Formats: sequence, structure tokens, C-alpha cells
Amino acid sequence: MRLPAVGGPLRWCSETALGLYRSAVLVGLTGVIPAVGLVVGLGGSEVAYSWSDGSTASWFVRALAALGETLMVIVWIAVAAWITHLLVSRTLSQAARQRAEHWLGMRIQAEYRPVPPITRMATGYWWDGKEYHRSEREARRRARMNARFHDPQLQWDGLWAVVAAGAVLPVAALPLVGLVGGLYMTLASGLVGYGIAVMAASLVGAPFAWRIFGPLAARFLGPAPRSLLGRRVEELEAIRADLTQTQAAELERIERGLHDGAQARLVAMGMSMGAAEQLVDTDPEAAKRILADARATSATALAELRSLVRGINPPVLAERGLVDAVRALALDAPVEVTVNSAVPSRPERPVESAVYFAVAELLANVAKHAQASEVTVELGYAKETLTATVTDDGVGGAAASEGSGLSGIERRMTAFGGCLEIESPTGGPTHITVAVPCALS
Repeated sequence: MRLPAVGGPLRWCSETALGLYRSAVLVGLTGVIPAVGLVVGLGGSEVAYSWSDGSTASWFVRALAALGETLMVIVWIAVAAWITHLLVSRTLSQAARQRAEHWLGMRIQAEYRPVPPITRMATGYWWDGKEYHRSEREARRRARMNARFHDPQLQWDGLWAVVAAGAVLPVAALPLVGLVGGLYMTLASGLVGYGIAVMAASLVGAPFAWRIFGPLAARFLGPAPRSLLGRRVEELEAIRADLTQTQAAELERIERGLHDGAQARLVAMGMSMGAAEQLVDTDPEAAKRILADARATSATALAELRSLVRGINPPVLAERGLVDAVRALALDAPVEVTVNSAVPSRPERPVESAVYFAVAELLANVAKHAQASEVTVELGYAKETLTATVTDDGVGGAAASEGSGLSGIERRMTAFGGCLEIESPTGGPTHITVAVPCALS
């Protein structure tokens, strides 16, 4: 659209001022690491080259010394640039993405690695997803460091810093340097004409110089490209962290069950038998009553131990397989559950156990949240894949949100190369399918 002639100069002035402002912002965002390298390089040169200053050795020795001093300065610059990159690249890249969205309408999303959760193990140590620590504070500190400094997105931000320093910085700085240089030349005697020409050229180029930022931002400020191997490594790290937390939670459940149940009853039995021992001669009837109570307590403790063991490794699963174990779950469910199976034989034991506990958790979720009256469990096997589909007529709206039970099931199935499919519209019905590749026995 062509502006009126009267508005032409005003528009050019506004675009020139806007271009100078944006160029100055880009110089600030892309010049931090080069500025640190320049300062360290100049200071390091003053220090390093003073080592051989005034030497009377032969030219060959002086040349070797100069080469070593130069290499030392290069190392100092590299170390300073790397440390600066670790500290500021993420902040500068996020600011650059905000400028790209505000100036160009480019919404660039980056995926930074989140801080993994910290888990207290039964041994008393803290697990941060990679290693064990003696204190929670140390575990949290190392988790933050690993998430921040070993993030592929941070390395990609470092590549943006290099590209920006080599391309965006010099082009964006041209109008600013031209204005400063032209002003200096204008104030110097005999260079007024050259100074005016340089300033005029800088003002003409100001609306365009900053636009080099657009294509480079679209190419280098987005999410870090990940190879198939890199994605698989991240998946395995997430699975390992999840399994470690699951193991810790299971150990805590077992410890709590033993402490609050069987252990307390065994202690009570010991005290009862001690009391019976003291009364057996003086009051045999009372001793008999105490021993009878102790026998009842032992039966209760035994039942609790059996219940605890069934939660760890259900005997029906070990003895009769997945189908009968799921049918046993259906009998204990608070809602009516129908189990249909087309599995011809038993799958591999680890897969069988994983699918069983997944179905158990899905049935527990139905009882807690779905408000369902009928549930159907379909077990099937086709194309070397074992599937278990839980369908309910409840309120729907189930989703594998972060930290939910469905998310945990999905991660555990991923450990076996499987997946979790959820179809749960609001109002129901809900169909959740667990699929795991395996071979039947």
C-alpha cells in the first residue's frame, strides 16, 4: 500500500528510528558472549605476551613462546565463552524468541528439559534420576544442574549464539557503527563530507539491517533437533526414573504394611505369651485366654502377610496366568466387571505382570473416578501384540496428564515397547487399551 506523499517522510523517519532501536536490541542480545571473549582476549594477551617480553633467546625459541602464548589466550577465550554460554545463552535465546514474536509475529517454542523429581529411597539416599545423594538438598541441586547444563536445547541455544555472533551482530551493528563513525568524522577537520555520507548511508540502511534476524531466528531458535537415538535415550532415562520411583513407592508400601500390620501383631503376640508364661502356674484359665487371643492375633498377622505378598506377586497370577488373575480382580471389584479373553496361552512373565498391574490400576481408577455401573475387560492377542482394553460407562474425561496414574501406566508400558491408547470423551464411555508386543509360551 502506497502512503500519501505527506506521510512518506514521516514514515521513513519512524522506520529509521525503529530500525536503529531494533538493531541496538539485537546487538545487546547477540554481543554478550563476543564481548566477554574480546575482554578476556585483550586482557589475556596483555598477560600472556608479557611472559616472553624482553627475551634474548633465539628467534626459533621466541616463535615457539609466541605460539604457546597465543594458544593460551585462545584457551582462555574458549573457556570464558563456554562459561558465559552456560550462564546466559538460555536467557538471551528466550529474549530473542520474545523479540521474534513481538516484531515478526513468529511464535517459536523451545523445549527445555524439566527438573526431574527427587525420590527418597528405602536405603535413606536420594535419587535425582541419574545418581544417588546423601541429602535432599544435594539431590535437588544436582537435579537442577543436570536439567539446565545437560539440556540439548541449551546446546542448540549455543549454536544460535555462534550464528548470531557471526551474522546478526555485524549486520545489525552496521547502522550504529556508521552513525558513530560518521559523527566522529564530521567533527574531525577535513572529513565533514565523508562523515555526512557515512551517516546518511547508515540511516538509509537502518530499516533493513535488523531484518537478517528473521530467517536466522526461524532456523536456529526453535526446538533442538533430536535424532532417533537421542529420543530413545531420553525415553529410557524417563522410564528408568519412573521405575525407580515406582520401586521406592512399592518398598515404602511394603515397609508400612509390615510395620503397621504384621510387626505390631507379632510384638503383641510376644507380650501376650510373656504374660501367659507368668500366669500359667497361678491362673491357668487366664493364661489359656491370653494364648487363645495370641493364636487369633497370629492368624490375623498371617492373613495380613499373605495379603501383602499377594500385592507383590499374586499367587493366582503366578499359578494360573493373566486371564484368571484378571478374573479374580473382577470378582473383588466394587462394580460389575465382565472379562472376555481371546488369549490362547500365557505371555512372557514380565509382560504378564505388567499388564496385570496395569489392568488392576485401571479398574481402581474406574471405581474411584468414573462413576460407572458396568465395566468390560477385553484381553486379546494378535500380530504378536497382547492387548487389554478396559471399557466403562462412566462420566469420561480420562487423560494421561503429567503425574497421573494413566501417565505412569503409559511410561511403564513404554519400557516394554508398548503403548497406552485413551478414548474418553466427556460423558463417556471410556475405552483404554494397553498394548504390549510379546511372544506367547
